[in-house]
Amino acid sequence: MSSNMPRARQAATTRKRIGEMAAIFIVGYTLIFIIVSTQQTKHLHDTFLSFSSHDFLASLYSSQSSSLSSFHLITKEQGVERNSGSIASRSLLQPLTAHLYIDGIHTSFAYPQDIVSGENSWNEIRPFPVIDDYPEGDAYLPWIHDVIISPIDNKSISSSSSKIIILAQNRRRCHTGKYHEDTMKRLEPQIALFQPISLKKVNPNSNYVLSNNDEATIRETRFQCRFKIYQIDNNLHKMIHQEIVFSTYPFNYEYITWRKIMDGMFETTGKGMAQFWLSSLEFHCPIPIDIQNKLKDTTTLAKSTQLYLDVATIRTPVRRKDEWFIEEVDKGRMFDVYTSWGSDLLVLDFENSTRWENIYIPIRQIVGEDTESETDTVPTTATTAAKEGHSKMKINSTKPYKLVACTWTSASHNRRGDTVTLYDGKERLREWIAFNLLVGFDHIVVYDNSRANTNATTLKDVTDLFDPKFVTYIDWPCKVCNNNRPAHDDPGERSSQYAAEASCRARFGPVTDWMAFLDTDEYLVPMGNYTSWKEILDRIDAVEQRKVLKFRSTRARPRIDLLDPTFDPSYSNCPNETEVADIKTPGILSCLIPRRNETFLNVYNCEYIKSPKPERFQRAMKQLYRPDFVQSHFVHYSTVTTELSTRKYNHSGTFKRAGTNNPKNERFVDEINEGVMIHAKSMTPNDGVSRATRCVYKKTMCNIGIECPDDLPFDDKTHRDGFLYGNGTYCNCWINRKVETYWVPKLETELRKISTA
Repeated sequence: MSSNMPRARQAATTRKRIGEMAAIFIVGYTLIFIIVSTQQTKHLHDTFLSFSSHDFLASLYSSQSSSLSSFHLITKEQGVERNSGSIASRSLLQPLTAHLYIDGIHTSFAYPQDIVSGENSWNEIRPFPVIDDYPEGDAYLPWIHDVIISPIDNKSISSSSSKIIILAQNRRRCHTGKYHEDTMKRLEPQIALFQPISLKKVNPNSNYVLSNNDEATIRETRFQCRFKIYQIDNNLHKMIHQEIVFSTYPFNYEYITWRKIMDGMFETTGKGMAQFWLSSLEFHCPIPIDIQNKLKDTTTLAKSTQLYLDVATIRTPVRRKDEWFIEEVDKGRMFDVYTSWGSDLLVLDFENSTRWENIYIPIRQIVGEDTESETDTVPTTATTAAKEGHSKMKINSTKPYKLVACTWTSASHNRRGDTVTLYDGKERLREWIAFNLLVGFDHIVVYDNSRANTNATTLKDVTDLFDPKFVTYIDWPCKVCNNNRPAHDDPGERSSQYAAEASCRARFGPVTDWMAFLDTDEYLVPMGNYTSWKEILDRIDAVEQRKVLKFRSTRARPRIDLLDPTFDPSYSNCPNETEVADIKTPGILSCLIPRRNETFLNVYNCEYIKSPKPERFQRAMKQLYRPDFVQSHFVHYSTVTTELSTRKYNHSGTFKRAGTNNPKNERFVDEINEGVMIHAKSMTPNDGVSRATRCVYKKTMCNIGIECPDDLPFDDKTHRDGFLYGNGTYCNCWINRKVETYWVPKLETELRKISTA
């Protein structure tokens, strides 16, 4: 027994040493893991910036778990993940939260949600909370400006048209040019959001990998959309159901770019002016059928139930010039995902993705109220029309409106370049609404940008002068990200305006035959024998079947006979009475303002380019268009149409890549016999100070309108010099006689009615 003791001690010593070595190995392995993970995180960030495609995706996906998400998956469908468990959440009101990955580190930003809960939420259009301070550092986050709810069709078992429409702006366009090339590089992922990708389902757990089109289970997507139903219990959110679906696009942005004969969707240098139409992004989150059914089930849907949407970006490098991921290019030239990015690249789960969490979706705006009769298609209010517009209509049913006008305006605003501030927004809007209702517009939608400039006043008191059946007011305090002039080294990007136009088309396009997006100084005037735009549009629909009517634009001049001198010291750069009377400063005259109680239409009824306007004035055109044909509109142009977006494999007849304007679908109006646009852009009071020296034949162009005789011929080649008639009398503009004798008196009558009311 004594002889066995040394052996026992030896065995114990050996076990002790093995244990010590194991401990050292575990500690060392842990340190190595931490160091490697840190370096991998740094590499991930560096590859984000360098966009080495294969290395970027390899590091991105290899560093993540293969699990699709952190919640328990109960049932599954193709492209849909579901959960029916009970998960307690944090607070009474879920905060809207942006999740970013900055330098490879997860960062989140919470934003307050101005939620109107319960009954009141059905009576208002709720825009997405204003995110002017777009969180920097992860450009895969969409800069959302509006979220629009497409209601469920209660008469349909499978309402595939029910969706959440997301409208975002391209943050990369806010600052471009030679002094912002680093910013343009950093924000390149914003372009990736416009570029569709394809996914392949690889196992029963609904894991997806990036794939080429020919192997794809899901095609033309970019975002994961997670719908979450909560019930509030003891001031906590209790999740009762959630599902994930993949986003869709209304059209393929990459295909449209290709048809516009561009070699790519962005430029690495320069101002990027050719890609102006990529300022606004639209994508859709289809509402899963199971979610729809649960929301319809009033027996289980409590008043305390709330619905939220999360949107996560599927991150990839941006495809560059001539890297087309569309079937219309030759197969050998088509972008190959596996060759360029690698194979077996799993789609990241939500918790590791750039995302917006907790976008509040008012349930009643989705479900609606199933109280309509089969023939009742006219909403009681325009707000209801905007919400119900996407639900299915009966075949051959009539839309609620023939013609809708939208505007983005403010009580006060700065002109481009921020050199001039104008304060006539309220007076302008009041007259503009009255005029448009007079000439046949069924409804006016006002996007009020006043609170972006000041909290002192809004335009709500102006819109309240009109019956809500005819005017919808939307508070829109989103700021413009760059108000420079277009010719600036860093050209302007009026993001708030462009988002408002996209919003109005998406909200009201489905409920109107025709629409327009106009400024409040732009008047579309019926001419000839017409007294309403409806008459003109009815004829076009019946005879021509055109989809777009275009108006050439020139700036009208304020008539000198309807301007009064002013010495009001509140106007900047205006001489006082002493300075005007001083003989030592000849040629200095008083500032001028419109005569009191004159309409803007009458004051500015003097066109310095006589109708019909030459073709060259089409650059700043405005349009009436059919929103069922125009899928995207940008200020002056119909940038995407159903004709342009039709894919080659669905195209009838000979296919041509170049998507040019088709005269069968669009034309300019006849300015003499149909209609004309008067652009009554405000003068500043000091525009008239130098009129004694400027308003002279062959001198610098005069901004004040001096009437020419109706029979004086117009010469476009010499119009900048002005014109002479009689014994050498100078003039520079022509009065529209129908406006003066017919429309102005009618407008004045309408304005008096409003004042009396």
